[in-house]
Amino acid sequence: MSLQSLCGMLTDMSMLIIPAGQSLRMVAERLGVPVDELQKHAAVADPEATLPIEKRVEVPDGFLRSRATARQLKDAVVAESGRKGGMNMWLALDIEQKRTRASGGMKAHGAVDAELEALREARRAYCRFSADSNELAISLYDQITVTLSIDVRAKAFAGQACAFAQRYRMFGEPLERSRPQALSAAKAALLAAPKLSDAHLGMALAIGASGDAAALAEAQAELEQVVAANPQAGECWAELGTICLRQGRIPDAAAAVEIALEHAPDWMFALATAADLALGHGETERAIELLGAAIELAPECANLLTQLAMVFKATKQDSQANATQTKALEMATTDNQKLLLNSLFAKTLAQYCGV
Repeated sequence: MSLQSLCGMLTDMSMLIIPAGQSLRMVAERLGVPVDELQKHAAVADPEATLPIEKRVEVPDGFLRSRATARQLKDAVVAESGRKGGMNMWLALDIEQKRTRASGGMKAHGAVDAELEALREARRAYCRFSADSNELAISLYDQITVTLSIDVRAKAFAGQACAFAQRYRMFGEPLERSRPQALSAAKAALLAAPKLSDAHLGMALAIGASGDAAALAEAQAELEQVVAANPQAGECWAELGTICLRQGRIPDAAAAVEIALEHAPDWMFALATAADLALGHGETERAIELLGAAIELAPECANLLTQLAMVFKATKQDSQANATQTKALEMATTDNQKLLLNSLFAKTLAQYCGV
């Protein structure tokens, strides 16, 4: 779908939020609209002045869409999305729409039991860590974002960001397809709840998804900021440990994962990274034990079985390795995921077996 088509979905958008601390010019440049036109709708005398409080601005239907079309913007799939500071126009528009939804307003209310249960149900779907349940989680979180509860909406956007970010890492979906959506949802969550740990986790997962050195360093900084403010954020510690491992910083990875397991002993990613560290130290039985615990928590996760198969292969237990990998491929529900699992297993063959 082209960006022009996507922008057409915003035709019913009639309100923008100018956040406190930003000027009309900053918002206009981000959206690609003339400052003077936005100034007319906002009725603000000085477009350069930062607003002391948030301002809600009514705009005509199609105001943003017409400007985006006139600029002949690129499709979000092929345009550079950047990280937190360099988003393409579709992502900026999408975030602005989510900011409007996440900002609450006069009718905002606290969380009700039905919304909290909806969040739990979406979380359960996410934590099954299969491709199908991931899609379900994204859909469920999306439904929750229409609530007037700012707290619930922020958590829904944060959960959606994490789910989108995992689609490349766990299921082999093209990075350019899932990453912009993850960044958008994470940004919306942070706008609604700047201190929400899960929102920062979603942002870090989205930023670090590509795995290049610069992206990992930025994701690391995002997570270090979170755990400094909230040392009990076990899932953030787990992802920080994973990033340190990918960077080859083994002692730092081990320290982060140890803290993660103190605060989130049942978090699958903490157990999986701990297993990688154990295998790297030659502690095969410990690695198998940790993966067994992770599989018990997420029995539908094919990726864990491939990781276990990699442990078996690395320790010359070929028959168990092949049988476990076969089971993993049977559990995988998409071709992209099967290709990813085969690629991971092949790397183990090359690393430990010289194949």
